[in-house]
Amino acid sequence: MAKEKLIGEVDQAQIDKWKADPKNKGVHGIVVGGHIGYVRTPDLNVISYALRHTSFKMSMDGGSTDGVEMNMGDMYKKGEAVLVNCWIGGSEDIRSNNKLYVGACMSAGNLIEYETAELKNF
Repeated sequence: MAKEKLIGEVDQAQIDKWKADPKNKGVHGIVVGGHIGYVRTPDLNVISYALRHTSFKMSMDGGSTDGVEMNMGDMYKKGEAVLVNCWIGGSEDIRSNNKLYVGACMSAGNLIEYETAELKNF
């Protein structure tokens, strides 16, 4: 059985063309509601912009609640920064249909990754 094509899906040649562009450190597909949009990996400028518009609650008391908490609105804003600034193609319905847009934003926020670091005093 043939795979059903997503609205906005491009062929591998287009993906390879995007990957060949030096400003695109990676290409990611965001699938939502039968549509697909493509974004490049966020660079430090996009990550900085996204994190300026989010707030975090951190716990470092040594208990089981150590970590970082983020509310849904912050996750949305983080993903919106990626979607707006890193969009390279796909279904324009994702950017014009509120339901698809919100879903895509919630997923795109996961492209902002980081390693946990610790400070050491000497």
